[in-house]
Amino acid sequence: MTEPMRPEGSPSAEPMPEGEEAAPPGVRTMALVRWGLVALMAVAAVGAWVHYAGRAPRSSQAATAYQCPMHPSVIQDRPGECPICGMDLVKVEPGARKAAAAPAAPAGEAAAQGKYWCPMHPEVTSDDPEARCEKCGGMKLVPREPAPAAAAASPSATLSVPGLVPVDISPERVQLMGMRTAPVTRQRLSPQLRTIGFVSANEATLAIITARFTGWVEELKVGQSGQPVRKGQVLVNVYSPELTTAQQVYVNAMRWVRDPAGGTIGGAASGNLDQDARKRLELLGMAPQDVDDLAKAGRPFTSTPIRTPVSGYVARRGALPGLYFTPGTELFQIADLSSVWVIADIYEYDMSRVKVGQKASLALGAYPGQRFTGRVQFIYPAVNPESRTLQARMEFRNPGLKLRPGMYGDVVIDLDAAEGLVVPTEAIVDTGELQYVFLRRPGGRFEPRRVQLGARTEERTQVLEGLAEGETVVTSANFLVDSESRLRAAVEGFGSRSEEDEAHEAREAHEAKDAQRGGAGTAPGQAH
Repeated sequence: MTEPMRPEGSPSAEPMPEGEEAAPPGVRTMALVRWGLVALMAVAAVGAWVHYAGRAPRSSQAATAYQCPMHPSVIQDRPGECPICGMDLVKVEPGARKAAAAPAAPAGEAAAQGKYWCPMHPEVTSDDPEARCEKCGGMKLVPREPAPAAAAASPSATLSVPGLVPVDISPERVQLMGMRTAPVTRQRLSPQLRTIGFVSANEATLAIITARFTGWVEELKVGQSGQPVRKGQVLVNVYSPELTTAQQVYVNAMRWVRDPAGGTIGGAASGNLDQDARKRLELLGMAPQDVDDLAKAGRPFTSTPIRTPVSGYVARRGALPGLYFTPGTELFQIADLSSVWVIADIYEYDMSRVKVGQKASLALGAYPGQRFTGRVQFIYPAVNPESRTLQARMEFRNPGLKLRPGMYGDVVIDLDAAEGLVVPTEAIVDTGELQYVFLRRPGGRFEPRRVQLGARTEERTQVLEGLAEGETVVTSANFLVDSESRLRAAVEGFGSRSEEDEAHEAREAHEAKDAQRGGAGTAPGQAH
């Protein structure tokens, strides 16, 4: 049997057993290189996995995370502060974070969240009546309040408020806010309309004193505007040739009718000459008492008085001493202020609510604590193009002349009563374009709801659409809930956009890798 050949340079000349030949040169070096490549591939695999885990959706975050109690949408994988409110982030478990981040189910899906919940931690729910909350030291879960049947049928989707989303607020924060709520009830409202009005003279009681003949003013008995006058009082004495001739005719007729001995001239010739002459004087404007004085005097007056037919105040005076006047010349204007008008401006959106006959009250700064009562008498047919308002006229009695033309005051009109669903007026958030309220749902959830309003009073407002009887609305701290809802909507919108951007970047990277593989696969074929 032939001895195996020993490698050159072997220090020993002893023969090696069969099957244990020495390894070829470089085998050990290649083994080291091979294991190095394996280690390098393992490191690359671990790095790829870590990179993928870092770009995974938020739902696959680490088991331990930190969340803001005021803004549950703010979640980080390390301790820190909330970028919105600056509060320290608290450590939360994956299950609790998932329950807090998940949107609350509608009222009809309350059973899917659990029939029992923790008032201190609304995200902790269970169907077990004996379950306890682990976060607050074993507090027993309480039954979830059933939502009103009408609320489940309300079209909340169509009555959502743009820019607002439902929010979850813990009972501790509700107490710190000082929040108050009130139920939606059905009541009968007696609404009132408040506006501004000014006092004006009653045009129905204005009297214009004119002459029915030509003449001259001889003497003024009332020479001041605003002076009070009584019915039958002499305003001015005038001289008129036409009136003097008529007086002479009347005096002669009286003489013809009566003989010098005191008897009467009978026969058809006499007729009713005196009565006809008296009627002519009255038609010319002489007062009956002045005609009687003329009959007693038996001779014409050189100066005839003109009297006022009504009591009131001189609103305007046109008569002057020596003034020549003709028929129709205005000598005086007398205003009877025993009743006055109040003209109020009504805006266009209130036109349909104001009707003739409604009660009205007037408050003036000159008489604090005193209100004058009247009624709507007339509604003008045209709208003022400058102020875009419609004027309503009310009549008020004016004892003691407390209401003077030109005064301004606050007018309150009692509108027709309306019955329907009402909420406290302070529960309404009015932006000018939208009106909405915040509903309180079970589990510390608050939902914005758009509403359509009807009649209003100082404390109550009628809701025509958007709410159901029995629902609960927030009446105080509305602005805090509104701010929280807007912040939540902004954060959720930012988060959804970030996820879309990440998904878009992932698709672009995947397409780039596919393109690189395709290019690498076709290169050898082209070279071949």
